[in-house]
Amino acid sequence: MSESLAKFLLEKREENKDEMEKGLKQKYIGDVGELFALNYLENLFKRNNIRNYKILPHNDYHDEYDLDIYINGRNYKIEIKTSTNEAQPHFHNIHFNNDFDFLLLIWKSPNDKIYLAILSKKEAREIATPINTNREDEDNWVIHRIDIFDEDNKEFLNRLSMFLELKKELEDLEDNEKIELLNASEEEIMKNPDAVKNDFSGEVYQQWIYQYLSNYVDEVELMPREYKYDIKYKGKGIEIKYSLLSDRGAFNFKKIKPNLFHFIFLIGFDDEENKFYFSIKTSDEIVEIKKELAGSDEFSSQNGFELNVGKHNSKLNFVNDFYFEDFDKYIETH
Repeated sequence: MSESLAKFLLEKREENKDEMEKGLKQKYIGDVGELFALNYLENLFKRNNIRNYKILPHNDYHDEYDLDIYINGRNYKIEIKTSTNEAQPHFHNIHFNNDFDFLLLIWKSPNDKIYLAILSKKEAREIATPINTNREDEDNWVIHRIDIFDEDNKEFLNRLSMFLELKKELEDLEDNEKIELLNASEEEIMKNPDAVKNDFSGEVYQQWIYQYLSNYVDEVELMPREYKYDIKYKGKGIEIKYSLLSDRGAFNFKKIKPNLFHFIFLIGFDDEENKFYFSIKTSDEIVEIKKELAGSDEFSSQNGFELNVGKHNSKLNFVNDFYFEDFDKYIETH
């Protein structure tokens, strides 16, 4: 019997723990978005010579909105949702029973460009879908739309001016200024030690899986970065996807492009349990699973699709260990 893959990877994590990358825990991404929005609006108003205003953040997590803008003798309550590094933006946990006037959506796209959109509560409610389709009575909604963003941000600026009754055309910040503000916001939030996670990148796991397989077979090759798949194994293209278990108890496997590989090997890690979760599927199988989870055939984009799944997902049948014989047999029989 070959060496346990879980044991191999746990040893790799321990041996290389000083090289872990620092990142932000999922539940703190919203804090970054709120701080960015505050600083962005402050800078935007200064750029456009808008005076006599106040922008106040919420006092605590029990507030029903994130920013309160006082201007021209009126106040506007803004709820903020943020989505980062996703092929398609997802804005979760929107509660329409809360007391806010407008929903400000911030999306940092895979090309590191920041897109913004602002919707009235009524507009947002019309395009939102329930997080739990079996419990539509719950006030817990998601917006998963890319068409609400425009490439040059002009639609956002026009709507912001209209909603706040500014009566002027707004000049935006430069893209690099927005990125600097977002990075500064993230650095500020990361000063809180509870906000930081330490982990390895998916690219590191690709290298480790290649090393593991190389111990047992010569017909394995680690492909160059940005190649259409990650590993060539006995002539087949293998895509490796890794995810740390999020605060919401789910793995998020991103940018899955099934037309580019034969098999996909999913690796999830639960840091609290110090335990791995593995699943291997053909490209056809992963498409069918995504169709069932999405409830639709329309789910992909030029950046692929993502799987946001719990560790006990019955369709993926995660296991806590894998051996070379398991991997090889699956490739040979599918």
